[in-house]
Amino acid sequence: MKSHPAALRLVAELGRHLERGEGYRFGESTVVSRHVHLLSSLRPGDVDVVSDSDAGQVFYRRRREGQVLHLDLFHEVAPVDHRPVARCVAAAANRFARDFHRPGASAADAAGATLGTRRLSDYIDVQTATGGGRATGGLAYGQGETLRRAHLTHVHLALLASVRDHGVVPYLIMAVEEEVRRQGYEIRRVERLNSLAAQEGGQTMDLSDYASFSDSLLREPRRDWTAPPDPVVSPGPGYLRGILDLADEFGGIDELREVLESLRDGPSWAQLHRKLRSRVPLNQVLGRLEWEGLLAGERGRYSLTADGRGLRDYLESHRREIELRFRLTLRKLPFCGAPGRKPAVPMTGTRSRGQGGLSYRQVERAGAGGWVGALAVPETVTQAVVRGLVERAGAPGPGAGSGPVVFSLRREDIVVYRRRGLGPLDVCLVIDASASMAGPRMRAAKYLAQHLLLSTRDRVAVVVFQEREAGLYVPFTRNFEAVQRGLARIRPLGLTPLAEGLVQAATYVRRERVRDPLLLLITDGIPTVPRWTMNPIADALAAARALARDRIRFSCVGLEPNLDFLRDLAAGARGTLHVVEELDQALLSEIAHSERRRVRL
Repeated sequence: MKSHPAALRLVAELGRHLERGEGYRFGESTVVSRHVHLLSSLRPGDVDVVSDSDAGQVFYRRRREGQVLHLDLFHEVAPVDHRPVARCVAAAANRFARDFHRPGASAADAAGATLGTRRLSDYIDVQTATGGGRATGGLAYGQGETLRRAHLTHVHLALLASVRDHGVVPYLIMAVEEEVRRQGYEIRRVERLNSLAAQEGGQTMDLSDYASFSDSLLREPRRDWTAPPDPVVSPGPGYLRGILDLADEFGGIDELREVLESLRDGPSWAQLHRKLRSRVPLNQVLGRLEWEGLLAGERGRYSLTADGRGLRDYLESHRREIELRFRLTLRKLPFCGAPGRKPAVPMTGTRSRGQGGLSYRQVERAGAGGWVGALAVPETVTQAVVRGLVERAGAPGPGAGSGPVVFSLRREDIVVYRRRGLGPLDVCLVIDASASMAGPRMRAAKYLAQHLLLSTRDRVAVVVFQEREAGLYVPFTRNFEAVQRGLARIRPLGLTPLAEGLVQAATYVRRERVRDPLLLLITDGIPTVPRWTMNPIADALAAARALARDRIRFSCVGLEPNLDFLRDLAAGARGTLHVVEELDQALLSEIAHSERRRVRL
């Protein structure tokens, strides 16, 4: 590619168009510009380049224009899987860097930074009809329905690029076209480009997901990391909030401290990987620190900036106070109302005891005098009728036991539901840790375990399933440090052995003989690994039916695309089902608390 004259001519021509502020059709399928692109519903095959809408400012709220390169590669209407697209994009960007003997990318130049170790692949975002995010990140973003529907016709790429990075464009286009074809879809030709101003366009597109928080490094750092004298007593603007945000992303205060400490002696990437691979997702962590301006690199080695060293020293001297603040944030129920993060068709199956309603609730006679509690109407009426029949049958004189029964209600007939104690529960979280759960989905699941422990008096256990096995990562406990240690071991990987996860959770609950436990399953997919047969779905449904036979209370949280399977799973376990658009901290907390209230009915 480096020496291909045709590609070099195209890159040079692309540069001239970009310099004039124009869009450019690269090959047959791809539109490249530094502006927003819109599709014309009235003119199929036409793409409108909005000349007064800078892509970096619209998508990422950047202050300066001309820093973000926007590529749209068009294909037939199809849900192109964004995960393999992201992998091939990252590989193509790394190949471009190797071909031009560049250990780092000039994305840092465009951002006004000085890092020589930044990889261009870390500064590329991907979006298709199935989702998106940073090409080297967790890829669990871009799940809004409007956004996904808008990308049924094309693969969207955005990269932080200077003039020196234009050569990566043919690498990216060839890689994405090959991947789209590999998935069985056709590439579509762009017939014509039109330039228009925003006020001239008659079309609108939901861009809110682009501008919202994700793992993208294209957003411009805005936080001031200059440490105030004592932020705990008198916090500086956003300083303490920034620490808590980093701790939340890295998995906890201890993980954040460990990362900062590991950067003390200027390690290489390989050294960091050996030290931290079992603790944090390294690429994600380093990218976030770079984006925050806390990390610098030179000649293949990483070191903290002055602000980074100040943050490290502050954490060392205020560890206890910061840990308490972190726990306070975990204890509070987060606000639920972010766009695209609302429940979609919440469904409730039958309860784990009885066939429905309140049939499993215990009743008792009301005491003499005072408040009677929750009236059990059917049982009260039945008691009154039976008493009336008995009294009539035992009445002296002719005609005893015959004639109509006059219904009357006495205090002695009143039956009430037995009040259940509001004591702690035993909650076993069954967490899907397959590869697709990496990133914010796994952070949300981990958050839930910590939140329940700190906001209730419940004991919490965590069973994790991934690849081809399942294991107990946290036994039932009230110890926060024990929960953190167990959660820190979770690394999303591989396939989804759901049946194995349910079996292991049920086995553990029976072995511990816990009273009236709640199994809460958190998953983003359908099973891909069988346990007894060759059919993973049938095995998962069989494991769910076993939960019902064992009278183990069950609830499931899953994503909307898997609704049919999840409905069958919840019905088999005679539990409840909550279908959501995305696994989100606020939603998981809200659902867990609603299930806890349901247990006490």
